[in-house]
Amino acid sequence: MRRTASHLWGLLAVGAIAAAAIVAAPAAPALADNIDPAAPTSLTIHKYAGSEGAEGDGSEIADPSGLGTPLAGVEFTITPVTASASGPITLTTPAGWERASNLTPADVRGGGFTLGTPTVVTTGADGSISSALPIGLYLVEETDPGGNNVVSPVDPFLVTLPTPAGGGEWTYDVHVYPKNQLNATTPQKTVAAPDTLVLGAPVTWTITAPVPALNQGGTYTDFTIIDALDPRLSFVSATIRTPGFAQGTDYTVTNTGGTVTIALTATGRAQLVAGAILHIGVVTEVDSLGGDGVVTNQATVRTNGAPALTGVSSTNWGALQILKHVAGDQTDPLADAEFAVFSDAEATEQIATLTTDETGTADISLWTGNDATSERSYWIRETVAPAGFILDAQLREIVVPASGTADPVVLAVANAQRTGPDLPLTGAQGQLWLSVAGVAVLAAAVGAALVVARKRRQHR
Repeated sequence: MRRTASHLWGLLAVGAIAAAAIVAAPAAPALADNIDPAAPTSLTIHKYAGSEGAEGDGSEIADPSGLGTPLAGVEFTITPVTASASGPITLTTPAGWERASNLTPADVRGGGFTLGTPTVVTTGADGSISSALPIGLYLVEETDPGGNNVVSPVDPFLVTLPTPAGGGEWTYDVHVYPKNQLNATTPQKTVAAPDTLVLGAPVTWTITAPVPALNQGGTYTDFTIIDALDPRLSFVSATIRTPGFAQGTDYTVTNTGGTVTIALTATGRAQLVAGAILHIGVVTEVDSLGGDGVVTNQATVRTNGAPALTGVSSTNWGALQILKHVAGDQTDPLADAEFAVFSDAEATEQIATLTTDETGTADISLWTGNDATSERSYWIRETVAPAGFILDAQLREIVVPASGTADPVVLAVANAQRTGPDLPLTGAQGQLWLSVAGVAVLAAAVGAALVVARKRRQHR
């Protein structure tokens, strides 16, 4: 009997209390027939986040400050295991202990056992919950993590009430300390400058996804990156850039209604190691500015059902409008003026050519920066003037802020009209000048005749 009970205690310590208790198991249990059947028994579950510790012995830990962070709101289901195929599991008898001695949680969950009515409990603010329960064998299962971002829940375990305490003694109020691993990783999302600076160019987002740790013996059953794109973005492609991961074999990529999902397959998950970082690239195109030109993006990295959000990044765009008009009158627009748009003050990097329409305007949407940077300078030069107007080849700097299409920054450029060559004097104006000249000639002739006549009179 001493040997049988000792075997069961070892089983329980490995299957349950070793999940996080930090006290060693007793050397040997007492005989079953000295259990006090009238003594009240209870099970207290203390739930913590953190790495697993050493085996426990069912006693309460006086100073739990080193165990980790208590987890409130975790639900457990405690189910009595009352009989096996060979008979009742009554722990006040040697036969009951014998039937329980070789059991594992997997055995009980696999069927063939008589189970009692489950008790469902939820941990309180201090991470613990106590339940008064009759003497017996119990299957304990974590059935709901609550609001905790659990990536590796505790495995189901078996516990006896009472539990052998060694030296022929029993622990009637049993304490267990199962631990969970939380997804405390902090994935990141960044965005690069577009390949070209004009709306419609590819924009690449990079997600860095740390791999969280699991409990000992845990497996990665799920590792998925979910990227819900802004409606102004069109999906182009997605790849895991970390060496050793091949699309189709190690992961799949789907795009459903603008939600991009990169899911690791079983083959890909087998490569995961706690602490490693996966790098994922998502390529998109910006289709429109919307109301403000700030196009944001955030992704979720989910491990075993536990999500972790990246930060929010943005690619920022603004609207520029060139207004071409007659000098001195902005209400008199000029069509067919051509402009070169440059990204540098030396005008060596031309990124676009614009031509004004019949309203005298030409519009373009340009990249203004990422995240907190939301404005950028561009340089504009007229290269072809409208017919009949003088080319203005001045290089102009314009600061373009992030904005919507309806609120562009406007650069007004005036053109002076050309003057024509001197024309011959014809028509009414010419006749007027001829008349004036004739009168002048006539006046001169009359004057000369008067002078001659006066001199003749003087000679007489």
